[in-house]
Amino acid sequence: MWIFKNKKYEQQERLIAAQEEANRIEADKLRVEKRKAELYAQVIAMMSQQEQKDPVGYQLPNILEGVVPSGKTPAIAMDSCSGIASYANTDPQFYSSFPGYPKLAWMAQSSDYRCVPETTANEMTREWGKVKIKGDSDKDYSDKISEIEQRLKALGIRDLMRRHVETEMTFGRSQLFVDIKGQEDKTDLPLLITGESLKKGCLKGFRLIEPIWSTPSMYNATDPAQSDFFVPSKWFVLGKEVHADRLMTLIMRPVPDMLKPAYNFSGLSMLQLMQPYVERWQRTVDSVSELVHTFSITGLKTNMQNILEGGQEGMAQLVLRSQMFSQLRNNQNLMLMDKDMEEFFQLNTPLSTLDNLMQKAQEQMAGPSHTPLVKLLGITPSGLNANSDGEIRVYNDYIASLQEAHLRPQIETILNLVQIDLYGEIDDQIVFEFNPLEQMNDEQKATIVKTKADADAVYIQSGVLAPEEIRERLAKDESGDYSGIDVEDVPEPPDMELLDYGNNQEKEARNAA
Repeated sequence: MWIFKNKKYEQQERLIAAQEEANRIEADKLRVEKRKAELYAQVIAMMSQQEQKDPVGYQLPNILEGVVPSGKTPAIAMDSCSGIASYANTDPQFYSSFPGYPKLAWMAQSSDYRCVPETTANEMTREWGKVKIKGDSDKDYSDKISEIEQRLKALGIRDLMRRHVETEMTFGRSQLFVDIKGQEDKTDLPLLITGESLKKGCLKGFRLIEPIWSTPSMYNATDPAQSDFFVPSKWFVLGKEVHADRLMTLIMRPVPDMLKPAYNFSGLSMLQLMQPYVERWQRTVDSVSELVHTFSITGLKTNMQNILEGGQEGMAQLVLRSQMFSQLRNNQNLMLMDKDMEEFFQLNTPLSTLDNLMQKAQEQMAGPSHTPLVKLLGITPSGLNANSDGEIRVYNDYIASLQEAHLRPQIETILNLVQIDLYGEIDDQIVFEFNPLEQMNDEQKATIVKTKADADAVYIQSGVLAPEEIRERLAKDESGDYSGIDVEDVPEPPDMELLDYGNNQEKEARNAA
């Protein structure tokens, strides 16, 4: 009887244990299903969040402390032109906002970013220009032009304009402050560049102001029909209010009106336009560098079972085997392997196309600035009969258009100020002209001179022109060797009979020799 009860209890215990195991398995299944459901919900939430993610809107720039005078409010902080700020934030795409002057200054420390502003600024002032007389004039301006050019050189205008362009391309805006003697406390008043309002000896010089030190204090944001719509009439310059007439503002890539407050009334920086191209190039260079560093993988197939099961002793054997393999694997030593349990292998990544990938990524950096690679990076085209002459000519035309569109108006203002400073008046006949960017060599110049001389000789013999007219043209040609000669002092024509006799004597002497 006792034995029967024990068997009955054992059977019940086994049933209970089986039921508990079944319950445990079912609980594990439920936990797994719950975890799967949670992970699935997380994935769906992440995908939904990614699709419905709102773009980052445009924000007003951070003005450096001290730029706006104490108790004053910057104009861009008050901008509410019919909700233009909220309208600009409706659907911003590639560039979310102005990157800020600190970031642009940080980017300017990289040669990949800096090469374009430096190259463009140097090219725009490379051949510079000259002061000349517009049209023909009987008045002698030679002394006056010489004095003006010396004054421009003393003021360092050429280097100032180079830094002016470089600053604009780096930050999107650059300003030149006109410093007038005796008007240090009148900078908030308009500046009239005339002989009546300014006197002789009034010009102290020009000062370059980076955009981080200035912000608009007043501009028209209500009447688009006016010429000053979204054009600041006054600026705060590090705590001082300055009228726009006293600041020659250079913006070569302006933004639409709705974005001007977000950019502190600057334009697009060339560094901002280059950012995606430079980042791709730098990422490509880093990837290629890592690939070259680890392009070859060397391995040893060996029996890992005994080593892994041997605990610390097995691990020590593995480390010892690896060290011995590493120390002996070169062309000067002997590499030992177990012929049955080990096998040597090596995997090498092909590197034949990496140079082409890097070249293509680097070439894209020249796209935003329209700069040929030979100018920007010193890379010359390769291949049979390959040259960059066509690209250089197109680039020179592009630089010349930038000179005329952006530098000429400001140089004309500087020229007028210099004339008032030297003579107390402005002569409209005196103008500034940029020198050609394409300079001919001596052989090309000689060929052109010879061609013109032959044409002049034909015109004189046919009676179309007189020698005096040719002589007058040569005297006015400032680039020629006969500039400034006395037009009226015409030499006597040579005796043709004597000239023919001399030529005959020379021929007879050569024949006798």
